[in-house]
Amino acid sequence: MNSLPTLPILPVRRRLVLHVPGYEPLPAAAQQRRLARTLARSAACWGLSASTGEGRASADGAVLTFAARLSGPDWATEAEIRVLAWDDLIARDFAVPLPHRILGGLAALAALLRDGTIARYRAAHWRYLLFVALPVTMLAGAMLGGLGVALALGGWVGALFGSALALALIVLADRRAHLGHLCADWIFARDLARGARPEVTARIARFAGEIAAARRRRDVDEVVLVGHSLGMVLLAEALAQMPDGGRPGPRLVLVGLGSSLLKIALMPGATRLRAAVGRVAALPGLAWIEFTSRRDLVSFHRADPVATLGLPGTGPRMERVHPRAMLDAPGWRRVRASMLRAHRCYVTGNGRRYFFDWGLIACGPGAVGRDPTPDRLLGADGRIAALPLEAAA
Repeated sequence: MNSLPTLPILPVRRRLVLHVPGYEPLPAAAQQRRLARTLARSAACWGLSASTGEGRASADGAVLTFAARLSGPDWATEAEIRVLAWDDLIARDFAVPLPHRILGGLAALAALLRDGTIARYRAAHWRYLLFVALPVTMLAGAMLGGLGVALALGGWVGALFGSALALALIVLADRRAHLGHLCADWIFARDLARGARPEVTARIARFAGEIAAARRRRDVDEVVLVGHSLGMVLLAEALAQMPDGGRPGPRLVLVGLGSSLLKIALMPGATRLRAAVGRVAALPGLAWIEFTSRRDLVSFHRADPVATLGLPGTGPRMERVHPRAMLDAPGWRRVRASMLRAHRCYVTGNGRRYFFDWGLIACGPGAVGRDPTPDRLLGADGRIAALPLEAAA
């Protein structure tokens, strides 16, 4: 009996990764440490060796570059990872006093209700409404708790203790459930859609310059652009500014992790972003993959942004991630108990071998979005498996 012919996999030896984090005030150096831990977890899962280098910040602080390497018995892939940072802009939002953030967040949500955006969210993915309602639910719970105490005690004593309880519950919601973070996020989202943040527009242009420089590189096999959460919005607008023509560059891949593209693009004022998504969808040769999870309430699970927006062009390949399958038992318990942990699980590392692994997107031997996924490409000992042509297709 003849054996099936095998497909030779030529390992990617050098990769350039541009990573745009989501909306959290985590400095670029802290993002580097997180991603280095993620690579170490990938190595532990797959029986590989991992190493990372020191970070080098650009003069303006907008880019932090560090080297990373994963290797198996018969392959080694080096990556130059560039964190495209915008935490300084986010930190300004978090410096606003909590009461102002809460009032601004409620005003932004009220505006989205009036202009029909929340109805469009429901049509795109109804579970996203749970995330929309979360800050309102926390505030309503605090107010009702305070009112209950006020009515039970009565008089000025009841009013005093009821008000104190309501304030305490709001502070607790901020510390334990990130109420202020959520409210700042909605203020920022509405401002971004309306183009009311010139400093963000300038940072997007800076990122566009990084992408253009990456496309001119000749010392890497592929360039992978990774956007997590709201970072995907900035990345899409930056990629849309890439000039047409010129010499063909390295293979280009766009990876969305828990993307918030539709959060902004479904707002009436987001004409610039919708145009950017349309241009990205029309880019020749681009491999675009979106990873979403049903557990992640902060993303639009399985919603193709191009199709949802009614735009021409080719939308991303949609991939479903199940955190329970990629995490060990302690990791799954942490993710299950926290909405934000579930939203970050794409970038915080695997506890088990799985088809999705950020570390192997950054430093794996397979061409992202073209070669088989790591669970099919790597054998039990970390070697590149000999795959039949039918299995590798």
